[in-house]
Amino acid sequence: MNGVEGTDMSESAKILVVEDSRFFASLLTQQIQDGLGLAVDWVSTYSEACSIIDTRKDEYLLALLDANLPDAPNGEAIEYACKMGLPAIVFTSGIDDTMRNRFLSWNLLDYILKDSGNSMEVMLDSISRAISNRHIKVAVVEDSSTTREAVRRMLQSQLFQVFEAENGQKALELLEANPDIKLVVTDYDMPVMDGFELIRTVRQNHSRDELGIIGMSASGDPLLSAQLLKSGADDYVSKPFLVEEFICRVNKSIEMLQHIETIRELSYRDPLTGLRNRRYFFENAPGFIESCQSEGVACSLAMMDVDFFKSVNDSFGHDGGDAVLKLLSHLFKEHFGENSIISRFGGEEFCVLVRHESGANASELFEPLRERIERTPALYKGAELRVTISIGVSSRQDGLDAMIRRADTRLYSAKSEGRNRVITE
Repeated sequence: MNGVEGTDMSESAKILVVEDSRFFASLLTQQIQDGLGLAVDWVSTYSEACSIIDTRKDEYLLALLDANLPDAPNGEAIEYACKMGLPAIVFTSGIDDTMRNRFLSWNLLDYILKDSGNSMEVMLDSISRAISNRHIKVAVVEDSSTTREAVRRMLQSQLFQVFEAENGQKALELLEANPDIKLVVTDYDMPVMDGFELIRTVRQNHSRDELGIIGMSASGDPLLSAQLLKSGADDYVSKPFLVEEFICRVNKSIEMLQHIETIRELSYRDPLTGLRNRRYFFENAPGFIESCQSEGVACSLAMMDVDFFKSVNDSFGHDGGDAVLKLLSHLFKEHFGENSIISRFGGEEFCVLVRHESGANASELFEPLRERIERTPALYKGAELRVTISIGVSSRQDGLDAMIRRADTRLYSAKSEGRNRVITE
């Protein structure tokens, strides 16, 4: 791991470690700093923990606590942190049924055995997951208010944003109002619309890559789990279930979605420049154009090509050429901002689709960029690598293919007329 992604926490956010062993606390601190890039504060006693939680609780993302401290041998520090609303992960040298039940009653994020061979890895994963979960929405669909409340509490203990519905129809309304819900946990036997119908309906509009579904039921029918999975659920849990099992299944479902999202994102990125690639462009540009048309704003498409790029590679090697492409990508992102799709089409050729006010002169969008590139060198091994760029622009919104053809034609004109220029309609 190279830092915690997907969090909007401030840079001053920290982890609080409460541990009486200086050696173990030092090990925890080093792992968190190196593995996640987070700052750590350490205290060794219950009294110190209470004092720092009372006065500085908002500085901390969560606390890592030893279950047995010299002045708090029965988990008093854990109970106090949870009472004060500070999410907690507990390290313990052992656990019995009594201790486990106490941990569950405190709604801990996790408990980890110190003598486990992979305890540090589990700890880092738990912290990362807790931070990520704050941004994830989960829906609980259950007609029993008692069960729904119990499931909601378990999910909230993991810091998820939790929504509730008492039947399948209400769940569909929830998904309509909150399209960014990532996981649905649904009972099977419900009035109005049962779990089977809900799952089948949801899967008509939400693929397994976008939304996870966990089915649950108290039925003893051994075929029910298979039927729910065949209907489109990703997992199944039988009621009553162990808290640890349920949380593990939920977290595994979320992790799978995140892995798929990461793979998809990597498949859409040019690895050198970090810009979108051709695949992303052709999949998303039509929707971008339609969105502009529906909002009554204009958009322009530009094909851009670096002039005499081969001479850069010939003189400075491909590493020098890469330095130029990285600089250009940075300038493109600064110039066009979020209202655009910027793509590296290949080699030294780029394509941008940018939203702008109707009636705006397209040359006014691209000429300042051309000028900035002309006067901004890329630095490589002490040398200044200066390049220019030719740009062909199409602003008539009559379909993506037609816009690309016109922009390509104008790019060819810009090259043939001397390069380092913008040709528009």
